[in-house]
Amino acid sequence: MPGLIDWIGKLARFLARIGVIAVLLGTSATLPARWFWFSDLLASLRIQQLIAAGITVLFCLLVKQFRLALIGSICISVHLVPMMPELVPAAVSGPAGNAPLRLMTMNVLTRNQDYQRVVDEIRQVDPDLVAVLELSSGLNGYLSNGLADVYPHAVSSPEDTGNFGIGVFSKRPFDEARMFQLNENITSIEVVCDGNLIVATHPLPPMGSRGFRSRNEHLTLLAERMVRHRHDFPERSVAVLGDFNVTPWSPHFRRFQRESGLIRAKLGIAVMPTWYARDSSFPFGLVLDHIFISDSLRCVDYRVGRDVGSDHRSVSVALTHTKS
Repeated sequence: MPGLIDWIGKLARFLARIGVIAVLLGTSATLPARWFWFSDLLASLRIQQLIAAGITVLFCLLVKQFRLALIGSICISVHLVPMMPELVPAAVSGPAGNAPLRLMTMNVLTRNQDYQRVVDEIRQVDPDLVAVLELSSGLNGYLSNGLADVYPHAVSSPEDTGNFGIGVFSKRPFDEARMFQLNENITSIEVVCDGNLIVATHPLPPMGSRGFRSRNEHLTLLAERMVRHRHDFPERSVAVLGDFNVTPWSPHFRRFQRESGLIRAKLGIAVMPTWYARDSSFPFGLVLDHIFISDSLRCVDYRVGRDVGSDHRSVSVALTHTKS
């Protein structure tokens, strides 16, 4: 019996070492995320790595491997530092019911045939304007008919052969509306509505070095476009929404905010996934869909939507103006 107990102890210490080595390797691999696509992917998995590191540290403490627990705790700190700005709850400026502008972005998945669930979700959230990504021609026609009574104003570029169809549907008329492309043959849409510039966009996913470079260039060019617009039209508030294929834990997310002068609209600790690799299980999700706003707007309500047959969930916000 003593021999068995000794064997179990050795096994536990071995597993603790293996666990800490895995956590240390995963954490270290995120450090060059600014330059390498795989490192950026691992940086996007910070929440998952935090869960793994936390379990590992608890196990090390349980088997009295305190030095290993310290190493695991340092890894946790490495992940928490870039996450802290997003973990600090945003202040609320007023009741959501008084918000003059409600926006929604939803990636519906091109092959999704459950059109009515999409319509039902939009009607329930009841935004003033909704951006629909991965918009197919079939869904575009269905939305145009099914939402015409509430959203009579629309501009769209549906696509059936890829995943980059896009459309904007609005309750309010557009003062201006245009489509544009950045570094890829992918359409983005910008509209001016009630003096607000609203942009819907969807860069390539950063899978592989080409996709990584393309997404980063898309974000850079979009940030430059927003800076020019804000310089030319300082009286306009700005909101940019869509599936950005970047998580708040990525250095490229922070770079976009810094270069564009926009901030992510959120309330509280907004870490609920908007994309799932499988099912709707939190550990298999990422926060990829965002709404960025200028400092003349403030978020008073933030919600992640229901399953509508897509791998993404919608994001909706209620916004107030901080200045007249």
